[in-house]
Amino acid sequence: MLMLLLLLTATEPGHAGRVKGTKAANDSCVCKVNFTMRAFPTQHFEKAGQLVQNCGDTLQELQNRVTQTNGELPKIQAIIKNVTARIEPLKYLDTKGIHNALHLRQLSQDLEEISQMINTAHSENQSAETQKLKEEVVKIQEEVKKMFKDDTFNLETTREKLRSLHNRVQSCRTIPGDFRNACYIRIMTNIGSPVITKLNPHDKSYISGAWGREAKRESEDVYWTQPLANSHKYGIQVRLYRSYEDFMASKNHRDENVASSYTGADAIQGPGTVLYGGAVYYQCYNKDEICRYDLESEETKRLTLPNVGINNKFPYCYYSCRDYTDIDLSTDEQGLWAIYATESNHGNIVLSRLDTETFNITHTWKTRLFKKSVTNAFMVCGVLYATRYADTYREEVFYAFDTDTGHEDNTLSLPLEKVSAGVASLNYNPIDRKLYMYNDGYLLAYQTSF
Repeated sequence: MLMLLLLLTATEPGHAGRVKGTKAANDSCVCKVNFTMRAFPTQHFEKAGQLVQNCGDTLQELQNRVTQTNGELPKIQAIIKNVTARIEPLKYLDTKGIHNALHLRQLSQDLEEISQMINTAHSENQSAETQKLKEEVVKIQEEVKKMFKDDTFNLETTREKLRSLHNRVQSCRTIPGDFRNACYIRIMTNIGSPVITKLNPHDKSYISGAWGREAKRESEDVYWTQPLANSHKYGIQVRLYRSYEDFMASKNHRDENVASSYTGADAIQGPGTVLYGGAVYYQCYNKDEICRYDLESEETKRLTLPNVGINNKFPYCYYSCRDYTDIDLSTDEQGLWAIYATESNHGNIVLSRLDTETFNITHTWKTRLFKKSVTNAFMVCGVLYATRYADTYREEVFYAFDTDTGHEDNTLSLPLEKVSAGVASLNYNPIDRKLYMYNDGYLLAYQTSF
């Protein structure tokens, strides 16, 4: 019997075994090997197989995520592009009014203008309030002088004081006696469900425009509609009805063209149109001006709004931006108002009262309400109201600014029912005390309560 050394390959390196063998008749060596001594590593093999499977599953999941991300990427890029475009008009805030305060020289000029207004108001309508304003403006003038001397700036705080003084002196200036008497209750308490719901008489595709009723008591009672037929941005025609019955039946109307073309100088831009005293008021095409078209004489006059942002610089924009709503006209018991925004007021709403006889601005108030944070606004009894989107079928009046007191209230919650999401225009009529809404092509009217 021979002792033979047999090296056996094992699962781990360096393993060998010694096996006894016998010599056969043909001189061959016969060995018997018991392989149970070196069992196949099944558990290790199964673990390795499971790891391979898990790796494959993970790679497949990763591949699926990459594919999904590639599919979502265009949407993300579109959102970034949209946000970038919306931020672009606000870049001026980096250098004007927020991060860098107003220069002292500009502040001094503003203070001088307000001082002159206070003196004028005191001479026209002397009262304890105007006397108090004179004392306050002297105090602020001393503060500004101290800023020059000490080189210590607190401009934004001073600027807010000036805004408040400006609004208070506007309320103290000579205003017709019935301005407050007709509206002894200042704030609305309720807005009812729509009492009129009607598709506009032009075409259901006209989703932007305005409508309402003649807002001046002494004028002929007329219902009117004004669709923006060109890209939902421009218009040239106002449709007039002599009675409520004719309006509801869409008959016996008269179409009045205020311009010869959609890009003419007198064309209508945006849905801020109103009818007051036999004249149509609207934003002139591509201008920082209000146009007044007299229905009788067919003549057009213009009024410039100083420093107003136009061409989608400060549109209504709470839920989705409504094109070319930079200048909005509104009516109430007091008369005609312009609602807009300026860079100097940081894009916040500026409110101007207009004299329709002389066609000029008589009073101006500055609010702290950012115009792009609301869906629409309107005037009632000298109070500015603003709305915001609640859902597709509901709007909410959430803000009020009283021109009588200068007080701002953002705690209101007055619901407005809608039939569609978008609000193109919203205007109040002091004769019937109804709100008139142009709601994505539908014409809605609501009864207000005080």
